[in-house]
Amino acid sequence: MALSHTPINLTADENLEIERVAKMTSFESNEINAVEVDNVGFETVVSQRVLTIPEAKRGVYTPVELGIRITNNTQSFFYFSSNFYSLFPELIAPDGQVMQTGISCERLNPPIESDYVLVVPGETVTFSRDAFLFWIQNRKKKRDRKLTLNIPFPYQDIYSFCPLYPGLYQFRFKYRQSREGMEEYYHWIEPTVLQTILQNLWTGEVLTPLVEIRLVES
Repeated sequence: MALSHTPINLTADENLEIERVAKMTSFESNEINAVEVDNVGFETVVSQRVLTIPEAKRGVYTPVELGIRITNNTQSFFYFSSNFYSLFPELIAPDGQVMQTGISCERLNPPIESDYVLVVPGETVTFSRDAFLFWIQNRKKKRDRKLTLNIPFPYQDIYSFCPLYPGLYQFRFKYRQSREGMEEYYHWIEPTVLQTILQNLWTGEVLTPLVEIRLVES
């Protein structure tokens, strides 16, 4: 599969960020993990399915890449978004319950032009996040620790899940994108660029298939 990441009018720094965020990786792949909506394929991708629970020590963690792979099987050019407002992770606990998602935002960080990636017909893009499993300590009760999965986005925006325990979890993303409010609130994007994105923006809401992730003690 080929990768297309062609936002328009990017600076060198923005290109480097897109290369980091929208990249092809050595994720485990299985067609069962893909769903197609209007000839656009969406796949849950996980770098490893078994995660060793790290020691409960400061600075010790287990890394894992979590992402969504999008394949444009249409005859049209579409923009897709990699930002915090378009990708919503979902984790299902071993008991089958959907876990509550913790959200941390240091400030309101509206989407920017480089968040939007143009995917040409027949090509694929992967948006991945460098997540990590670690123990978070209670500030007041230092002996109180909770195993946590953090999924950071740029600008210190973070999705998190806790407390976690050894067992079999299921993970997926909700991808959601609409044009609502873009012309009114996206004034920091040059108008002609914004119109190009709007005209070719893929809109809709998709739940990618669930992928199992097992947490094991070392």
